[in-house]
Amino acid sequence: MSLEKAVLSTLTYHGIFDYPLTKEEIYKYQIGETASRKKIEKAIHSLVENKKIATKNNLYYLKGRGKIVNLRTRRKKYSFLKLKKARFFANILKLIPTVKLVAVSGALAMENAQKNDDIDLVIITARNTLWSTRLLANILLQPFRRKAGWPHIKNKACLNLFIEQSSLKIRTQNLYTAHEVAQMRPLWQRQNAYTSFLKANSWVKTFLPNWEPPSADSTFTFPHFLPPVLPLEALAKWGQLAYMKKKVTTEKIGKYQLFFHPRNTEELVLKEYIKRLNMLDNRYSRKGTSLQSSSSKTRLRV
Repeated sequence: MSLEKAVLSTLTYHGIFDYPLTKEEIYKYQIGETASRKKIEKAIHSLVENKKIATKNNLYYLKGRGKIVNLRTRRKKYSFLKLKKARFFANILKLIPTVKLVAVSGALAMENAQKNDDIDLVIITARNTLWSTRLLANILLQPFRRKAGWPHIKNKACLNLFIEQSSLKIRTQNLYTAHEVAQMRPLWQRQNAYTSFLKANSWVKTFLPNWEPPSADSTFTFPHFLPPVLPLEALAKWGQLAYMKKKVTTEKIGKYQLFFHPRNTEELVLKEYIKRLNMLDNRYSRKGTSLQSSSSKTRLRV
């Protein structure tokens, strides 16, 4: 895949979320083979000169999509207020000693939240406390969380991902989950849980070769203390599974990882990405520019 194709593919993916990119972001989230910033900037300049992409306010996007520049500015303002809410929720969760990390995921992590979006939280738990930690988290955030099965509710906490410390590697590895890992924004951690999570998911670079894990920031580190013994883990698991039995739809319930998403966003995004690549292929095929090389198809989904 040439660098120009890589840039087009990267802007295509983020265009699904109406999110134009800076030069630095194009480099960071480039889909394709690794390359230096200088070479990528040269490819960007060439695409602008040939009118295949456009730029405004130092943001780059596919031709004809200029409206998303102002949209990113508006969503950044919405996200600022939602991040304050997210930190409030995260501080409440500090009361649970088995919580090792609280992070924001999804659109909010990229400061691209819509006005009425809820707040997606990722929680890493201590070993053998996945279900009891989830139970306590739901109880503590009861007044503030989105109830299971409800639609998105503005500024409500959505506890949609729990991962046990003993199994941090995300099993489903594709372009979508790679972005979710790379874009995740930690709010606080114990025992360097965020660093351990990134190390366990180094496979992200297979899809985003220029991405580099951020260094751990001590400003969001919260002191660790030993959690009390929780002999009711099995009971907590049994009770929650029994409650959810007739309500499970697109949720993924594993032994060490729980994904509670109201819809299969992953599948929808990847299908839309292929669709948009095909549209660009049709537009540029006469000029000999094919975006879907065998390499890009391989990197899309594992």
